[in-house]
Amino acid sequence: MKNIKPLILFALFGILTFAQSVSGQTTARDTRISSEIAVSPYAQAVPNDSYTFIGVSHPSLDSASSAIGVVVEVINMTTTINNAAGRATVFTVDAGETHRVFIVNQGHTTINSSNSSFTDSRTHIIPTVDTAQFGSVRVTTVAEDPNRAVTVGTNKTFENLAQLSMWGIIYVESGGSGFAMEFIGDMQDSRIVGNLGQLISGGRGAGVTSEATTVATRPGAGVN
Repeated sequence: MKNIKPLILFALFGILTFAQSVSGQTTARDTRISSEIAVSPYAQAVPNDSYTFIGVSHPSLDSASSAIGVVVEVINMTTTINNAAGRATVFTVDAGETHRVFIVNQGHTTINSSNSSFTDSRTHIIPTVDTAQFGSVRVTTVAEDPNRAVTVGTNKTFENLAQLSMWGIIYVESGGSGFAMEFIGDMQDSRIVGNLGQLISGGRGAGVTSEATTVATRPGAGVN
């Protein structure tokens, strides 16, 4: 009986420590597992010229967890706090939400923490130093086992990045234009296309045959 209280206190301390370490995560995990990582090969932030905007949406797929934690990290760019935490923003996307991420120079006159339009809980700014910065973007999951299924009703749900839609633009302010970013690893890349070699008739005129294609889905991918 004398040892029960210390054991209970030790267990509670362990639970609280674990909870704090999860909720207080500030940096990206080092992972190479495809379901835990998405990348975009180019980003930039140039003072008085351009910045990078990224949207991360949770479209409430049947295969998706109701809340998915992500880390958006800039690579090879110098941020105002130039360490692992300063180069990343960590947030949770709930079902139906879209979060905005701006990679922008710290001296930008509009997009900054003093402007109330950019301080809500779904907007995140990664500020760079006031020189031209060019790099890439890396997105990772907060969950360390995002492919572990959790059954909700009759559906198996997952926290991997194939449940989210990511999109973005390098926006050039002077011309009011830009170019789109491609994300490799989000729900847009969740299908595997394979050739069955099966011949079918029709489709391109009488007597014409073509090879059928099949679309398979990775476990937990964002395709219903």
